Amino acid sequence: MTAHEQTIITKTNAHSMRLLLALTLITTVSSAPGESDVALLGQRIQPPVQSLFYKAQHNETGNMWDVWLYHHEDTYFLYYLANAGPRRPKGQPWNNISLATSPDGVHWTEKGPILKKSEEATWMGTGSTWKSPTFDQDGKFYMNFSEETGDRQNIYFAESKDLLNWTRLEGEQYRFVQDERWYKKNGRWDCIWTLPKPGGGFYGYWTASPLSENSKFGFGESDDGLCWKALEPPKVSGVNRKHSEVGAVEKIGSKYYMLLGNYSPYMVTLTADRPEGPFRAAKKNFNVLTGHTYFCRFFPHPTDGMLVCHFTRARNNQVSFAPLKDVRIDNEGTLRLGWWKGNEKMKHHSVKVEKPDDTTKTIAILGNSFDLKRGTILEGNLRLPKDKNANRSGLYIECVNNQAAGVLIDHAGVAELGPMQADGSFVKVRKRHNRYQKGVEKRVDREMTFTNPARFRLLLKGSLMEFYLDDILIESFALPAEASGRIGVINSSDTLGTLKAWK
Repeated sequence: MTAHEQTIITKTNAHSMRLLLALTLITTVSSAPGESDVALLGQRIQPPVQSLFYKAQHNETGNMWDVWLYHHEDTYFLYYLANAGPRRPKGQPWNNISLATSPDGVHWTEKGPILKKSEEATWMGTGSTWKSPTFDQDGKFYMNFSEETGDRQNIYFAESKDLLNWTRLEGEQYRFVQDERWYKKNGRWDCIWTLPKPGGGFYGYWTASPLSENSKFGFGESDDGLCWKALEPPKVSGVNRKHSEVGAVEKIGSKYYMLLGNYSPYMVTLTADRPEGPFRAAKKNFNVLTGHTYFCRFFPHPTDGMLVCHFTRARNNQVSFAPLKDVRIDNEGTLRLGWWKGNEKMKHHSVKVEKPDDTTKTIAILGNSFDLKRGTILEGNLRLPKDKNANRSGLYIECVNNQAAGVLIDHAGVAELGPMQADGSFVKVRKRHNRYQKGVEKRVDREMTFTNPARFRLLLKGSLMEFYLDDILIESFALPAEASGRIGVINSSDTLGTLKAWK
């Protein structure tokens, strides 16, 4: 354990004791939903501080799914949909919203469930968090979430004054139902993302099932953030996917950008000139987030502009919260995800990079055995091939059980990722319907020009990795097995003299 981590844990423990005393007093005089749950969690041993990839630890939380962030008074609040219980034949019993907090957006401490589904509901859906329009007077925060009861999915609301203790709002006025003029009666109805409306109130965008084939999501407005009115859904062009889920919408510059999902593994970007649309597919980097990851959401950072959060998923379906990304928009208006400078706090200790014994091989294996239970960051310069006929350069990642994975970059910066053999070639990968074909598992083209050599960052922990070129996210990728700690450089001997590493 680093001194930095120990300091964070000590401070967190002290804070938790103060919080526990306060919550004990609160629960003595109140039975508001959620407060006793948090107090019970506070009686357990304080969970460890995690960085790089955060993963829920307690059975009361279970595995995470959709994530979103809120920042208030120097604290990052990470909310996520979760399940506590075994998988069902038709999927996960999503039954709670849980919380982790951080002082810096990098080091996370689990707090546990803050809202649980009602007894009559089959499962719970995700949401978002915003301030009351009269926050200066009432100090309230609001959260929306959905529940499926029978064959209907409806949206509900909760309120809090500290972002930790949440109370579900009861009453029909706090149940937002499908407007059958424009939406299917028993269709999706989930996860409102709010935007301030000029003149007061909010616009809202949510996952829905519009009657029109030219629309993909729900749209509406609210004066107070609790009572919502559905409006005609915006028209959408350039999106052929039948199923869509709203991640987030924000105005950046003069345009409105939407992050839209299609039930994993793709998040795409739409743009509009007005909040009511029409929305159209981005001309470049349409698939803004791919791979073993999903559901990215905007996060307006108090000092660093617009960021994005999302989760990443190992091949055993264990889900973790990925490092934050910042939003990069070029002169053409193309949105890409990039390295957030706050992630530099993940670099706790530098590690001396040991040169390979033999640098003449196609794959030059470094002499290090990196500690990948805690995580490693490896950076350096990667020389791109001269042309399309030259051997591609990249990185080789050894995994346990005689497995490996790699990333190869061509002359144009197009990346291929997948399980790899010891000679640097990709192995057969499983496709749909249990058919196998020889070839790469993932191909990613960010449709931009990179420098040569390009600066790369490799983030590696357990069986999860992220790869950046020139600080642009190429891919969040799940390895075929736990990484062993051995890393190699492929067809780029110049890279060896530029490498730096941290744990």
